[in-house]
Amino acid sequence: MKLTFSKSKNSTSLYIQKSFRKNGKSTSKIVRKLGTMEELLPQHNNSEEEVIAWGKKIAKKMTEEEKRDKDIVL
Repeated sequence: MKLTFSKSKNSTSLYIQKSFRKNGKSTSKIVRKLGTMEELLPQHNNSEEEVIAWGKKIAKKMTEEEKRDKDIVL
């Protein structure tokens, strides 16, 4: 999973996105919306770098959880 940004005229939104194959074609799906940059900045010392690092950390954690869940199914 990866952190993606969607910029509009008024704000930038952060999403966790999952890539996968469907019928042999590569596609992606938004798994979770983290919020807008304006909402998240006050929680992270008004630093965009901290917000991005926090989002990447969540994406990595979700990827690890998904891999662990797949291993258990075996």
